[in-house]
Amino acid sequence: MAANPPHHHDWPLLLDDGFSLQVHWFGRFAGYPKWRIDRVRLTPHMVTFFFAEKSGCRCEVNGASLQIAEGDLLILRGGDEFEFRHDRHHPLTSLSACLSLGQGSEPNVLLQRHLPRKVRWGDPEGYRTEFEKVMAAFRESGRPGGTLRASGAVLQWLGGVLSRLEAPLLSGGEAMRGRSALDHVLHAQRWANERLGEVIMLRDWAASAGLQPVYFGRLFKAETGQAPMQWLNERRLQLAHRLLGQTARSVGGIAAECGFACPFYFSRLFRKRFGRSPSEHRKRQNGPELASNSSAAEAWLPTVKRDDDSFPRPCREAQNLIA
Repeated sequence: MAANPPHHHDWPLLLDDGFSLQVHWFGRFAGYPKWRIDRVRLTPHMVTFFFAEKSGCRCEVNGASLQIAEGDLLILRGGDEFEFRHDRHHPLTSLSACLSLGQGSEPNVLLQRHLPRKVRWGDPEGYRTEFEKVMAAFRESGRPGGTLRASGAVLQWLGGVLSRLEAPLLSGGEAMRGRSALDHVLHAQRWANERLGEVIMLRDWAASAGLQPVYFGRLFKAETGQAPMQWLNERRLQLAHRLLGQTARSVGGIAAECGFACPFYFSRLFRKRFGRSPSEHRKRQNGPELASNSSAAEAWLPTVKRDDDSFPRPCREAQNLIA
């Protein structure tokens, strides 16, 4: 037995997003002839998802007229002014949610995305089904553990909507105007997490937060204790750690998927971080059968003559881009 076994809290975190969820309303509304909403302004830092489940309506948002048809999803952002009318002979029924998803001192990270004003939802029945799952969870929220289940249901629904919308983050200057130092870093982390499989240049990463590279590096290290590329490599290695244990994909394929252009450099970093090679880790996690299956898939990796322990040229170039 080791003299000083590791503590459980020394293990790398699997998830640490620090989100806070607030829901102002979530339900099915209208459906009667006299329904209307006179001009109002949405509470700052909130986002509303308004889905026309049955029939349509007319609305005006920030002075612009929109026609909402059955199956359309309208998205309102905090501060928007809006009003609604519908045909009393064909009453509207809507599925509407108003919420915020905070992180750090940012009250609603949803407002940092290019959310479209209106989209035609390709699968109205699927949207209805997922929305009703959340409403069912809210009905059970008074029971033990009910609030956690309701929160989880909202986050799962929201994740599905954002995935379907493919809403990118706003550009650094537009998104980060007036934000605190931590918010700059959180925004940059979200930007990088969505691009782990891509080559990330420090200047582009800094620009995503609206900062110059040198200042971005100092700020990032002050808030996280790690240099930006150190943090990025750790995220990529943690992703690779999970994929090696959960899939039969080749080591080289996983390296590329996690943003490492050179498999040799990836293996070297992985061994340094976890104390064993990617293949050794896979054998420990999955046993010899999956490890042998994945070994055959690694045959595409190039055999490169190396001088001493230096990287072959393509790997040196990749190392310069990544680290």
